[in-house]
Amino acid sequence: MKFASFALVTALALAAGACQSQPAPGGEAPLSTGEPPFTVTEVARFDSPWAMTFLPDGSLLVTEKSGKLKWFANGTAKDVAGTPTVKDDGQGGLADVTLAPDYATSNTVYLSWTEAGTGGKSGAVVGRAKLVLEGAPHLEGLNVIWRQDKVSGDGHFSQRIVFSPDGKYMFVTSGERQKFDPAQDLKLNLGKVLRLLPDGTPAPGNPFAGKGGSSDQVWSYGHRNLYGLAFDKDGRLWENEMGPQGGDEVNLVVEGKNYGYPIVSNGDHYGGADIPDHPNRPEFEARKCGGTLQSRRPAC
Repeated sequence: MKFASFALVTALALAAGACQSQPAPGGEAPLSTGEPPFTVTEVARFDSPWAMTFLPDGSLLVTEKSGKLKWFANGTAKDVAGTPTVKDDGQGGLADVTLAPDYATSNTVYLSWTEAGTGGKSGAVVGRAKLVLEGAPHLEGLNVIWRQDKVSGDGHFSQRIVFSPDGKYMFVTSGERQKFDPAQDLKLNLGKVLRLLPDGTPAPGNPFAGKGGSSDQVWSYGHRNLYGLAFDKDGRLWENEMGPQGGDEVNLVVEGKNYGYPIVSNGDHYGGADIPDHPNRPEFEARKCGGTLQSRRPAC
């Protein structure tokens, strides 16, 4: 995707329940048909945008995969200077952006991006800086506070950031980098959801602390490529996971649970090789919902 539109979406008034898919006979959810129940107005264009977050005044920060951070305000997108050097290869590049829990007083923002290492290796990092919008917008004091274990390849970085509702903890997704087995290795921070303090250090009380390596960071494991992460109104943490072929997942993230990848998955390897499904190994936490549109699995 070279260029993508950033759009404001306005929901139309609908009859109650009209926008929800109703179960078909046999419990299968039908695919949506017809025109979408909203209108789309294009307001700006960005080069491969990865993430965005609203500032308290309603303006936006938008990351572009190649390494630019844009501030969109009053109908204009401006470059924010002081962004890091990123390794823009494959799925890597400048990724997430989110505000610190105390942004109103600190003006601190958090970014994730892909960093080159030695010997052709690379890994995701998380950094934080002060966002200055007076005059020419720029970042001050950008500092890396967390690093993913570096391996070869250019896929499955994940690198999504979200803060707990109370602002005490920072959760970071770390993909298994298309290496499979590290998702089950508690000494590596690959294929995991991590619980950290806002300064990037491991949060006290994590379930696998003391097992060596990066185990002090781990909140849950057995994940593949986690691209979405959010808390719901009840304070529960959810992630959506890009699985193997036909095996995308939405998971409720539970402390200390093993979600089974690559030992189990409701998808198959690309190329057709079978992976046992979750029900075959009940000791693993099963995905809440998932699959492809073609499989017509029931919605969550």
